Formats: sequence, structure tokens, C-alpha cells
Amino acid sequence: MRAKLPGIAAAVTVAGGAAGAAASLPPEWHVSAIPLSIAFGAAAGNAVPKMREVLKPGVKLCSSTVLRAGVVCVGAKLSAAQVLSLGWTTIPAAAAAVTVGIATIPKIASMAGLPPRLGALIAAGTSVCGVTAIGAVAPAIGATQAEVAVAVGNVVAY
Repeated sequence: MRAKLPGIAAAVTVAGGAAGAAASLPPEWHVSAIPLSIAFGAAAGNAVPKMREVLKPGVKLCSSTVLRAGVVCVGAKLSAAQVLSLGWTTIPAAAAAVTVGIATIPKIASMAGLPPRLGALIAAGTSVCGVTAIGAVAPAIGATQAEVAVAVGNVVAY
């Protein structure tokens, strides 16, 4: 656990800085802390490359186990009552939209010559919940950092 502490501290610092930066931006910009965390983390990792190996164990924990727990918490705060307040058709409409995205985006990505893992990441990000879904799916499918970066860029930009 001791080896993970520097990476955990770095991840918390980057996330806190991104949350503060996002909160200071005008609300009409609709910029969340998630893409800012990714940008700040990438900048920090490239600014001090010698620190990567020291930070790697803790950052890996935060970008897998902790991130998955965060996805569960985000989903848990959306109650059934909130969903149903939009009307009973919300549930099948959302399920259909997610299903169509998960089924068709990898096929479109394949036709465009993209690697299957990248298609899966873009499908998860577009169909489920953006960058958080990409972060949760990436370790499960063994995605490379480059594939994650391209998928995140795609989802955030569009």
C-alpha cells in the first residue's frame, strides 16, 4: 500500500485541482472536472516523466478500482423516482438508445478501419456515460493508453 500512496496523492491533487478549475468556469461552458482531470493528469505526467514509475501503482489503482466505484456511486444517486418522473417511456427509450449505440458504434468503427478496442471504448463512452464509462471499460478490455486517449477525445469533443 505504501508504494501506492504517491500515485493516490497525485490523483487526488489532480482531481481536486480539476474540480476547482471546473467550478470557476462560467456555467454556460458546461465543462466538468472529468475532462479537466484527464488533461491535467496528462500534462503533469508529461511535465515530470521521471515521476511516472513512482506514481504508476497508485494511479493504476485510482484509474481502475476507485474509478469503477465512482461509476457505481454516480449511478446510485439517480433514483428510480427521478427516472420515472420523466415518464414511464424513459426507461425503454434509454435502454434502446444504449443498446443501439453499443451494437452499432463498434461496427461503424470497424468499417472506418479503427481497432476493435477503440470501437468498444467509443461505444461505451457515447452510449453510456462518457469519459467515466471509457475509464471503466478500458481495463476490462486491455485498452492501450493511446486508445483511451482517442476515445476520450472523441467523446469530449462531440
